[in-house]
Amino acid sequence: MAAAVKAAAAKAAEGGQDEGRLLAGRYRLSAVLGKGGMGTVWRAQDETLGRTVAVKELRFSTGVDEDEKRRLITRTLREAKAIARIRSGGAVTVYDVVDEDGRPWIVMELIEGPSLAEFIRENGPLTPHRAAEVGLAVLDVLRAAHGQGILHRDVKPSNVLIAGNGRVVLTDFGIAQVEGDPSVTSTGMLVGAPSYISPERARGHKPGPPADMWSLGGLLYASVEGVPPYDKGSALATLTAVMTEPVDPPKNAGPLTEVIYGLLAKDPTHRLDDARTRAMLGAVLAAPEPAPAPVAAPAAEETRQISLADAKEAVEKAAADKAEKAAERAAKKERERREREQRERARAALKAARKAATAAAATTAVSAAEPPTSKPSPVKAPLTDVMQRRTIVLAAAALVVVLAVVGSLIAYAFSDDDKKTKDESKGGNGKPTPAASAPKDPGTGGAGGTSPKPSGNTGETGGNANGTAGTGASAGTGTGAGGQQTPAASQGQGATSGGAGGALPPGFFVERNFGFHFTMAMPEGFKQTATAGENSGGIYSRDGGFPRIQVDYTDKPGDDARLAWVKSAPAVAGSSTNYRPIRIDTVDYRGYPTVADWEFEREQKGIKVRVLNRGFKLDATHGYAIMISCAADQWDGAECTQMRNVAFETFQPLG
Repeated sequence: MAAAVKAAAAKAAEGGQDEGRLLAGRYRLSAVLGKGGMGTVWRAQDETLGRTVAVKELRFSTGVDEDEKRRLITRTLREAKAIARIRSGGAVTVYDVVDEDGRPWIVMELIEGPSLAEFIRENGPLTPHRAAEVGLAVLDVLRAAHGQGILHRDVKPSNVLIAGNGRVVLTDFGIAQVEGDPSVTSTGMLVGAPSYISPERARGHKPGPPADMWSLGGLLYASVEGVPPYDKGSALATLTAVMTEPVDPPKNAGPLTEVIYGLLAKDPTHRLDDARTRAMLGAVLAAPEPAPAPVAAPAAEETRQISLADAKEAVEKAAADKAEKAAERAAKKERERREREQRERARAALKAARKAATAAAATTAVSAAEPPTSKPSPVKAPLTDVMQRRTIVLAAAALVVVLAVVGSLIAYAFSDDDKKTKDESKGGNGKPTPAASAPKDPGTGGAGGTSPKPSGNTGETGGNANGTAGTGASAGTGTGAGGQQTPAASQGQGATSGGAGGALPPGFFVERNFGFHFTMAMPEGFKQTATAGENSGGIYSRDGGFPRIQVDYTDKPGDDARLAWVKSAPAVAGSSTNYRPIRIDTVDYRGYPTVADWEFEREQKGIKVRVLNRGFKLDATHGYAIMISCAADQWDGAECTQMRNVAFETFQPLG
């Protein structure tokens, strides 16, 4: 008997006894469409107008006091008012608000179809193309809401409905914040789905429209991946990850990747806004899309209340742990870099010593074997004799100098850090090298540079090289007329004709740019045809067209080259014509601490161009980006392929 009473009570609590109930003399409840923490949504018939509607009933759980009831009633009425103010085809229309049993019932347009979360669980992730369509529809609603001073604050897949005719509708403005209205959430509490709450809201800061844009980025991520961008199992762990950890790279986003990264920027000032998001989503609709890989079904979303104090404590601990690990990794990388440099310098010096010794010995043997002239000419004989002796003396002197350099380098390799730092700031004559004496300028290039204008997005203005550009044979050999050593050779960087000691392939010469601290082999006929900002070493080509090479430099490189490209990509996409991302990958290059390749296509000068931009950090004050651009239909041709390979193989920093 007691069990039967409990079952009846449970059924009543679920609203079963309200089936067939008539509200306000016109809305007949027929079936439950869904239930949440705050109430039940019914299918109902408007008997006055003869149409099917949805009715949202506010329900109070057991133990709710009068103050909490008043707060929930206020929230429900605010939801109805907020929706009524939004003029968008992607928002549900509110028909009526009925007050019965001391609580409001919202009568709304009925949307026949599953939520986006249900659709993904049943059918798998969306293609990037379809996800872009959904994103644009949600963006339309957010634009209309933000224009009315309304923040949704709970954008997530379960609050997006997919109608049978393909219409996309954003629902549930239950925790919306309306500008000018007092907050109705509990003090110190955070309401929403943790996986889709923006970092600034998680930190307790006052949110603005960028908070909804973050949630849109999370929704797009879940649409193509099938799982939310952050899900650590518990609300607190998830919020901590939102505030402190980078998002796992999406695998199925294709052309949607840069939009997702741009929306999930942790700093709201760097996040994509409505206009840029709209433009990029429009571009995605025209881009080819990969087939999505099968993934696990997403976890159920739940709107929760989280203590901001707990969240703050958790994020502080996570940040401290992360900083400690980062410091350990940085120290290890720095030790390895120093050891590697020491080994390379010692090997280079020993190799140079062997070459000089061999040359000196050969010269001495030739001079000794040459027979004397019996009847020398009054002019030619003395000159020949002088040149022979001078050659021997110079060769011997060169051997002494090389051996002295070897000794210095070996001693240098085992010196303490203070001495190393002091020596590196000077050239061979004790004066500052071009790198040390050049003005410090943050600039635009280099992986992780401080300027928001990356080398992939720079404008081009005419100008001359910012330094002395060597050309022809003298640039290739490192010596000038009369056998005098050029400044490049005096830097001790191994900037010889082959770059790192190799021979140049036919048709190439070595360009030296002392203003921006690099040498590199380029195809014959290349010259600086433009510049791309204060920190650009110049754009090199034959006639200002393609193929071309651009080198950028920064004295303030960041610690994550790939992240720098990811952050730069939205700006480049927004300012480029027919931009198409291909990849942003971390790569290995000469053991540098952080290197990343960014490859994309865009239209320039009326042709389709493919670009590979390699950004890398040498140390705390030296960062570079090498950008290779070719016509897309010539990218895999012999000329462009060889130019890329030679550029990367022969590039050498100066100073």
